Parts: sequence; structure tokens; C-alpha cells
Amino acid sequence: MNRDSASYIGVSLSMWRNPPGILICKMIRVLVFLCMAILPFARCSKIHEHMTREEMLTVFQAGHESVPAYEVVPVLHTVHRRSPEARQEVHLKAFGKDYNLALTPNDGLWSGKQLAMWTVDRNDSQLDGLHYQRIPEEDTYIGDIYQDTGNMASILLHQDASGKVLVDGNIGSDLVIRPLPERVVKEVVSKVDELHEPHLLPNVTRTKRSLEHTSHHVVYKKPMRPMDDEFSDFAFMEPDHLSKRFRSKRSVSSIRSKREAPYVIYPEILCIVDYDGYRLHGGDNVQIKRYFVSFWNGVDLRYKLLKGPKIRISIAGIIISRGRDATPYLERNRVGRDAIDSAAALTDMGKYLFRERRLPVYDIAVAVTKLDMCRRQYANDVCNRGTAGFAYVGGACVVNKRLEKVNSVAIIEDTGGFSGIIVAAHEVGHLLGAVHDGSPPPSYLGGPGAEKCRWEDGYIMSDLRHTEKGFKWSHCSVSSFHHFLNGDTATCLYNAPHEDEALPRVLPGKLLSLDAQCRKDRGTSACFKDDRVCAQLFCFDAGSGYCVAYRPAAEGSPCGDGQYCLNGKCVAEHENIIPDYTQNVPTYVRRENLYNAATQSRPLYTRYNTSTTEYRNRGR
Repeated sequence: MNRDSASYIGVSLSMWRNPPGILICKMIRVLVFLCMAILPFARCSKIHEHMTREEMLTVFQAGHESVPAYEVVPVLHTVHRRSPEARQEVHLKAFGKDYNLALTPNDGLWSGKQLAMWTVDRNDSQLDGLHYQRIPEEDTYIGDIYQDTGNMASILLHQDASGKVLVDGNIGSDLVIRPLPERVVKEVVSKVDELHEPHLLPNVTRTKRSLEHTSHHVVYKKPMRPMDDEFSDFAFMEPDHLSKRFRSKRSVSSIRSKREAPYVIYPEILCIVDYDGYRLHGGDNVQIKRYFVSFWNGVDLRYKLLKGPKIRISIAGIIISRGRDATPYLERNRVGRDAIDSAAALTDMGKYLFRERRLPVYDIAVAVTKLDMCRRQYANDVCNRGTAGFAYVGGACVVNKRLEKVNSVAIIEDTGGFSGIIVAAHEVGHLLGAVHDGSPPPSYLGGPGAEKCRWEDGYIMSDLRHTEKGFKWSHCSVSSFHHFLNGDTATCLYNAPHEDEALPRVLPGKLLSLDAQCRKDRGTSACFKDDRVCAQLFCFDAGSGYCVAYRPAAEGSPCGDGQYCLNGKCVAEHENIIPDYTQNVPTYVRRENLYNAATQSRPLYTRYNTSTTEYRNRGR
């Protein structure tokens, strides 16, 4: 019996004067029975004992075995539903103290659809010498965010299905306020009269407007963590079950047998922008967010071409590196001033992420760098440049516990002109089980492989992507995806994203002109601005006097009057515009025999003569 019940019993027994001992025992039994019958939930037990584990995690972020000290309190407010920008008030009483919160909007913290972003800086006092900090700006509307600086309160106000205002946030340094689950309010709180007594209300003096009541909330004290525990930053995680890091959003039973992949797969990408990328975008978080949303939207368009399996790219978050040391796996594998050893860096990245528990839930981590990537065939060989991306085949969802390494990682190059979109699609394809066209599958993966598809056909899983096929998947890649996604290791991809919101469909070519893309790539301008750019974007190279093409123009780039690039083709933006193909001059491509890395960055050369409009192929 708790203290409140004992007090209630004590008051009831005060009516009796010196009763016999046996009568006292009987009365106690009767009153306990009445308590259990009339006040079954709130007074004779705790509210949390009537919550499911899922509800516990929603409210307390803890299980029943580690519930913090809490109180269930009524909440008063003057929230203006039609004027969220106006000053709002929230009043409550918790742990013997009145809290009268005068809230002012924190403009710009949440806007549009949610996209979680973090910065990472060097800090020797933190785990692995890195400090992660959440950027207070989101892309998904989840309510209106407010602050009370006097009470050091950060409050999110939103509404339930019935329109009732819900309060969610922090008050001071040690209190958290959360709304109770709707089921608990209806089945428990509403049936306990004592939770609605006037003395539970805060002491508020108002003369003009009346205060509105909303549902009861939970106010609990934050658990105090030992300050000398170096692992306290992730004490609430589940480090003893690594696979759960990748499946914490899934309802997958550990005893469930192998099952078929769902109709739609959602690879959640954690995008890590290195310091050079941070500087490339001017150190502006808004610009970085805008760019990489468009970037991954372009990658998603590549996968939307698949009729089956359907693969839908989702961004789990963006981490912005504000110093070179913020990505130690890249920095320690530098080759010269502007290159990295891709294989060594990928290994170190996987080992780092195995240890790092401060990141959001993700399926695949992709580091994006402006540095040139190279690869050594043997340990002491010269590091050969030309690699634009690197990843493990079939690495998605895989954690190598023996080597203490996450294999669901990739590194790609991007110069800021959306040059890495196809490379990213290629490398994610590797992680999802696709090998290069013309190649057999690795022994550990098995499956159909891609020997029945020719490398020279130039699909995405080739590096000869110089035609429209370079935007498409070969039937061998499709078969490889099916094989991998129906395997035992791919179940982390079976869930819908944590925030299942579609990406804003902003085509990257709409943000950067052809000249702007070339300025990012070569520091010059585009040679041609017709339908050829959809297959290859030729930029003038001042050193050679030739036009050089490394990649196609970004999706959405203009390719003629009222036309834009889509899936490697120049299409009319509106049906009433007739495409102009009069400028279509063929170019000829010759493959060079360079080292066969995961993805090659092989430029094409053509001579640009403005007087004769003559185009001649040139080898490297």
C-alpha cells in the first residue's frame, strides 16, 4: 500500500475510538478492498503499472524496471490554436511547485518536413574525441516550438486527434513533461476522481481570459547519470544487441523465421558531410540541407525506375563536419593534400560507426567528400586515383562483430555540382547486393550475379554510363536486388522510415544551371546546352582546350527550349512544347583501360570548335 492510501485509511479510522485490535484488522481489510475496487488504478498502484511497454517508452523512454520519479498532473493553458505566433501560457503544479510558463515562439526551429541534422566537432573530452550537437531546425512539422527563458523551459505544443492541446518538453534542468497516451487517459485517469481535485491545480491569478483544461500529463524527473561514466552519452541505448541499433524501429521477432521482403524497401541513409563539403557550401546549414535533400532526391529517382523491388530512399539525418578531425576515418587515410585511400578509409569508417552510438537510427551510412579518392591494389602500391565511390557488396544491415565493424557504409565523391548522384546510386546498389554487370557474385552472397549482363551495355552498375542506359538498372542488377532483399541479413530495410515523409521533389538541376554545375566541376562553363547534356555534361577545360565530360547533367537541368533532363533523356517540361532536336550531334566514346575500382571517374574528351561545330573524341 502506498503512502496516499495509508493516509486515506488513517482518516477513516479516526472515527473509531479505541476499537478492539481484531476490529482494526477487519476494518483495514475492508478499506483495502474498497480501495482496490473503487480506486484501482491511481491510489492503490501507480499509473505506469497499467501502461504497456510501448507506452512506457513513449512517455518515459524507459521500461517498467527503470521508471523515474513522476507525477500525473492537470494542465491549464491559453494556447491560441489559430495564432501560434502569439504568446502562449501553460500552467501546472508538479513536485510541490507551481510552474507558470509564459511561452514565446522559437521561430525557425521547425519548418516544413522534418530533417534531423547534427554538427560534429573535435572535443577531446568526448567519446572518440568528437562532440555531436543537434541543430535546432527541422523539416517536418510536428507542432509549434516555444521557450520560457525565465523558467528555462523548452516546450512543444501540438494537438491530438480531438483537438486537445498537448505539452511536450523540458522545464528547468531536471523536469520533463509529456502527454499521457490517449488510452491511459480514457481508461485510467478519467475514472479516478482524486486526480481531478482542485488542490492539484496551480495557483494562477487571471482577470481577463479564462484558462482551458487539457488532458492530464506526466511530469517526471530526469534520471541522474554518473558524471564519471564515459559511456553516459548513450546509457539509454541498447549496446548489447547491435543488430537492434539497425532494427529498433522494426517489429521483428527474434524467433521469426525467414520471410519474404515487403513490397517497398526503405533504405534510410545517414549522410555524413565532410569538412571540405561543409566549406564547399559556405558553412551554411540551410544551404547544406537544401543541397543534400535535392541530392538524395536525385538518387531516389534512380531507384524509382525499378518496378520491383520498389526501393524508396529516405534520409535518416545529415551530419555536418565542422573540422577535418570530425571525420577521423577520412583524415587518417589522407594521401597527399587532396586524396584519400578509399579502401582503408571505408574500413576505418565501419569500425568507427561500430563504436559510435550517438547517431540516429539508420540503415546505410554514406560519407560524402570533396577529396579525390584513390585505391591501392596492394598495401605499398601507389594509390591510383580515378575511383569516385567505394562500398561493400551486400553490406547493408551487416555488422561484423568479430572485426567490430559496420559494413553498411559507403564513401562517395561530390564536388558540389550534384556530380555524385549517379555514383551514390551505384554505391548504394553495391550495398543492396548488386555487383558490376559482367561479374559473378561474391561467394558469401551467392545469388544470380551479373555475368549475363555485359559491362559494355553501360547500365548503372557499370562505369560506362554514357547513354540513357546509365540511368537505368540492368535485369541482372534487379535480380541481385531481389536475391539480397529476400535474404537473412536485409531485414533492417523492411520497415517504413521513422519519419515516413516523402522527400520534397526538387530536381537538383533546377537549383544549379549547366554553367554553375561546370563551375563546380571544372571552374569553367558548359560547352553545350542542348539534349546532349542529359547523357554527358561537357565542361571547357582551360588547360587542354578541350571539352571534358565526367558525368551527365543533374536531373532537371535545362536541355533546350522548355525541355529538361529526366532519366537520361531531354523531355518537354509541358506537353504543349515541342522538343527541338535540331542541335543533336552524336559524340563518340572510347573506354579507357584503367584500374577497375567500385566506381570510376573517367572523363570523356571532345574538341570544341565554335566555328565548325566539330567534335572529335580524344583519349586520356
